[in-house]
Amino acid sequence: MHVVLVHGYSVRSLETYGMLPKLLEQSGYKQDSIFLSAFDSLSDEITCDDLAKALEMRVKRHLEKKIDISKTALLCHSTGAIITRRWLLNRYKLGLPVPRTLITVAGANHGSTLAQLGMTQIAYVYRNVFQQTSVGRQVLEDLDYGSEFLLKLNKEWLEAFNSNSPPQTYCFSMIGDDHSELSHQVFWQTKEWGSDGTVRVSSGNLNYRMLNVDLLDGNKQLEVHEFKTKVPNLVIPDWSHVGKKGIIDALSNDSDPPFEAMKQALDVDTSEKYSQVQQEWEAKTLSWSQANQDHCCSTAVFSLHHPGGRHIEDCLILIRDNKESLETVGASLCGHQPIQNNLVKSSISFYLNQPKYALNSPHSLYIEVNSGTDEINYEIIDYPLPPKQASLLKPNEFTYLSIVMARNPEGTFRLLSNDPNRDVKKKWPPLPEPDDD
Repeated sequence: MHVVLVHGYSVRSLETYGMLPKLLEQSGYKQDSIFLSAFDSLSDEITCDDLAKALEMRVKRHLEKKIDISKTALLCHSTGAIITRRWLLNRYKLGLPVPRTLITVAGANHGSTLAQLGMTQIAYVYRNVFQQTSVGRQVLEDLDYGSEFLLKLNKEWLEAFNSNSPPQTYCFSMIGDDHSELSHQVFWQTKEWGSDGTVRVSSGNLNYRMLNVDLLDGNKQLEVHEFKTKVPNLVIPDWSHVGKKGIIDALSNDSDPPFEAMKQALDVDTSEKYSQVQQEWEAKTLSWSQANQDHCCSTAVFSLHHPGGRHIEDCLILIRDNKESLETVGASLCGHQPIQNNLVKSSISFYLNQPKYALNSPHSLYIEVNSGTDEINYEIIDYPLPPKQASLLKPNEFTYLSIVMARNPEGTFRLLSNDPNRDVKKKWPPLPEPDDD
């Protein structure tokens, strides 16, 4: 089997792969069966879709002449995970061969809290002065929680793997939990609990769910979409995103836990082995969660829409306990929450400590929308989550909630009888009162 390595955002040197190629060689992979990839630029004009399409062009021009893609593994770090997943889905849609194995290592599968930090003026100055490059603004916009790119990617990914003919790919996700380095203590975004200093544990997890509710028909029941088959996901203690404890660049020998997990995933070639790894990793991650309850967190992304699909920008979202108290749920919210997407104002994410959140279950949801005008209003959402849906926010996982709001524009139009005594030359507003009969 061949292995293609795909790195993440802002990498400027192939040394980011560290000892990984050498460790793969020592494990039996021939030197010419290992391929290294690289993003050529951090230009602000480049998007994640661009990089995924460029990957396909390079695969067609170079790799497919040498190797069988269906017998290939892609091992991706950080932003490389969403580039590769977009590429894989594009191939799947076209009926082209897809890789046998996909391993996301600290993959930003649902985004990163650092995305908005990376677009600040401080980041621009740092990149320009010290690296003579831009920040890759559109890639960072794609990495922002609830971005159009991530919503589309994860919706299509879930649909594809739940279809009657899913991609023939064994998928794995793994991530570290360490953010103790001094450099991580400067900004709150780099020292979040339940993260590796760049990506949250929940964001690296390829197990997630998408919920939909359309209030136009008066039905407030959530439509839940989850994976039919769980993806093996592993939290590896004491490893960070990059640096001295970097989950890829700090590997030094084949006994390092991240490499052992990678090798275990690469060796899977049957559904039985896949199921065994999933059960083993799930047990290890559960043990980690129980031992690190402060770091066991969930992320929920709300996306509110007008009828027809346009985004709602001005809203209030509250999660309360069954006594309509905000304090108990508020105590489970991690710092600096919620976070609103920079571009998609209707996408708002909440980061919650799972054990604290579960203590006050069941919960109720309250949503209020401001249309910006007195002539249009929205029905206020205020209802308890059904008991069977009490555990929709699961430990170390992402939940997406897409809600189409019921918009009432009745105040924008009047219907009047043709009264000959009415002064038709009178200008409005105010409009004449409508006939109630």
